[in-house]
Amino acid sequence: MKLAVKQKRLGPWAFFVCVMGVELIQILAIDMYAPALPSMAEAFGVSALYLNNTVFSFLFASTIAMVLAGPISDRFGRKPVFLAGCALFTAGSLLCAMAPNVEVLIAARAIEALGCGCSTTLAAAIVQDAYEGEDLKLAMTLLQSLVIAGPVLAPFLGSFAVEHVGWRGIFWGLTVGGVVTIVMAGLISETYDAQANAGKKLGATLLSMVRGAKTLLSNKSFTALALFIGVTGIPFFAFIAVSSYILLDDFQMSYLGYSFIYAGACLANMIAPFVYMRLSRTLYTAQIMKIVIVLMFAAFALLALIGKVSPVLFLLAFVPYALSEGIARPAAYLVLLDQPSEVVGTASAIGNFSYGVITAFATIAATLPWPSFLFGLAALVLISALGSLALYAIGRGGWVAK
Repeated sequence: MKLAVKQKRLGPWAFFVCVMGVELIQILAIDMYAPALPSMAEAFGVSALYLNNTVFSFLFASTIAMVLAGPISDRFGRKPVFLAGCALFTAGSLLCAMAPNVEVLIAARAIEALGCGCSTTLAAAIVQDAYEGEDLKLAMTLLQSLVIAGPVLAPFLGSFAVEHVGWRGIFWGLTVGGVVTIVMAGLISETYDAQANAGKKLGATLLSMVRGAKTLLSNKSFTALALFIGVTGIPFFAFIAVSSYILLDDFQMSYLGYSFIYAGACLANMIAPFVYMRLSRTLYTAQIMKIVIVLMFAAFALLALIGKVSPVLFLLAFVPYALSEGIARPAAYLVLLDQPSEVVGTASAIGNFSYGVITAFATIAATLPWPSFLFGLAALVLISALGSLALYAIGRGGWVAK
């Protein structure tokens, strides 16, 4: 690979490793934390519903950061915002490790998430700035392919930490990882000429985004699809929130067994975009979304019928949904981003905001006083399927990309 933007300290591959390393380390913060939830609830003496505010605060804050990071970096440059994100992530992780109560942990998770949202958003932008042509395609493909290892590795790392050093060990590990990201981000030279936008105030940039959003949201097909992304994501984040309670407490699995089941669901979700690529050769987006909805209803039926029999059957019942969510995301974004160039960034921000906010609330809904966590998960799959069906009926006329 060759760099289109000169780097003072790094060659093409070392540059890529630094960018990828920052994103990979920070993305562990979501899934690495999941196996610790039951032990944390016991340690703090709080309910699963109350503890899951720590998951909600992370997802909500990271969504806000994702929306704002792009415009801020356009004004001030990629590196300062990227480096600030790494510093916030490190500080938030340290506060999590030292948190004396859940309330402090909720606030610390939000700080950690602000940093994570900034850094992970800008990782793709930095790669976009630094490479061109075939090198850019290769870098983007590798970045996305390598980062998907995070959700698979995270439960094993989290389970190991909980068993050997306790839940605080997870955050001490993330703190050390955060320091590493600061070093890697510091080695990267600026990739974007912020001077081009020096005369444009940040407020003007954000106002332009708001105006673009108003125009896009006036289109009912666009709005329905933006909501569709979030609604189809509800059960997956509910799974993140309650799978540890279902597998560790209800099924009495070991941490290792839990990690394999969790990783299995993540793998199904990661394979799904490749299924979408195959389907998109012959089907339009609206037709693909029909398959997504059918898979969601199938997952609900299987969870209701066999989900409580054994951990393996629970996983098999959830797989159709995991596939549906992974198919829906790339299919939806293809249509959402098919906009005039001046509003593509705004369209992406709307999609990310919808997905982030709706799925953040899903983590709270998952721990409501259902008859059981598995019952609640199945109910949310059904609610998600019905919501997706309604949005499909509203917007399908405009979902024609292939």
